[in-house]
Amino acid sequence: MTNPTGSRSLSRLIRRSMNSSTLFTILVFAVIVTILLSIVIRPLAQLGAQLVAHSTMREMTSPAFPGNHGIERLEDLSPDASGFQRWWETVERQEVVNYRIPLIDGDEPLVYDEGREMPRELHTVDLIVELDGRELYRSAYLSPSGTAEEAIRERNWLYEYFNKPYLAPIVNDEGREIGLITSRIYPPLLVEIVGVTAVLMLLLGLLCFYVNYLLGKLLIGPMQRSLGQLRNVFRRLADGDVDELFENGVRMDRSYSEIEEIAVEADRIIDNTKMYMGQLREKNEELEAQKKVLTLHATIDGLTGLFNRRHFLELLAGRLEEPGLTLALLDIDDFKRINDTYGHAAGDVILEGFAGVLREAFGGRAVAGRFGGEEFAVFLTGVPESEALDGAERLRRAIGSARFELPRHGSIGVTSSIGMVWARHNRGTFEELYQLADAALYASKAAGKNRVTLADDSLLRREG
Repeated sequence: MTNPTGSRSLSRLIRRSMNSSTLFTILVFAVIVTILLSIVIRPLAQLGAQLVAHSTMREMTSPAFPGNHGIERLEDLSPDASGFQRWWETVERQEVVNYRIPLIDGDEPLVYDEGREMPRELHTVDLIVELDGRELYRSAYLSPSGTAEEAIRERNWLYEYFNKPYLAPIVNDEGREIGLITSRIYPPLLVEIVGVTAVLMLLLGLLCFYVNYLLGKLLIGPMQRSLGQLRNVFRRLADGDVDELFENGVRMDRSYSEIEEIAVEADRIIDNTKMYMGQLREKNEELEAQKKVLTLHATIDGLTGLFNRRHFLELLAGRLEEPGLTLALLDIDDFKRINDTYGHAAGDVILEGFAGVLREAFGGRAVAGRFGGEEFAVFLTGVPESEALDGAERLRRAIGSARFELPRHGSIGVTSSIGMVWARHNRGTFEELYQLADAALYASKAAGKNRVTLADDSLLRREG
């Protein structure tokens, strides 16, 4: 039966592939066997070569060795020395194992006590003995020509891996190295067969692994990927992370018909959700824009960009009891004359410039607002009285030195009168503080303007 999407049926494909997958899976054990062979055989061969080398060395370096061979010291050992042949035969026994096997009579082996066993020799070790720059001994099975390194070199990488030579230095009584014994396990037919078998098993194991990998990739892989993709689609829908889904829809890799049908339905859900979300987004954008406009109008003075009076008071509501409180009221001197002389447009330029100087003077440390007309207010906490006064003086001087460019009238300057109140620990209301600051401002105006007055019970004045 063909599915509408044209995809393969998952259940049918699994049934058809089950038998072949099972047969190949059985061969996986070959990898384990090959690893065990590689781990075990090589150290055993090294151990055997090491034992033979040290057995030969113990005999050569024993205290009785020079005397037994008619020489005074080990370095003098040569084929001309008496007893050399006996030493040669002793070393030769290190590389050959004699064993006996029974003769075969038909299909049954004869028993040993009948005296018909046949002795055999098995060459097990390659051995080279070098002494004082001379080669004294070389196994008969090695090439008689060339150096020891050339003679011991293997024919192929398999022998080289399993039969790495062992090198044992010969040291005299003074601790000087005078020779070298090179030994290795001879690569017998059994090792060769085991090596070939291990390679074949490894190849079969790798083939098994590769076939199972391909089957899994063809069967399980697409299903897992597709189900994972569907799971992520619905998870992102549930979490509200839908922008990319709305843009691209559900994108599936090559999959099976059953999963693709689910994906089609998921795509329909996303399309419908996209439509409703688009409508909601438009409504939210409209509301956000209206909210920003309302917030701006409710908190910011449209001309100067400072806080308006209402929002200024809201920001101060919870901070009136903070220590080191300062409230300063500022008024532009003779502002009415400026408006009358240059016009209200010029007055607006002065107000904007005045607000800019105010922002630069206090930065983000203070709350600054416009109370109306040419009157401004600054609120600051956490400063001592002297620092508050110094700051007010710096602000007064900065306003006096500022120049404001008026259209068609060039630049002019203004001055400001400042009245301020400072309280180490305030217990009064804002209205009480405002009345004190306003009285100090009036005192600055009355004293000739362009000055700072600090209010207290006696309205202490400080002239600029």
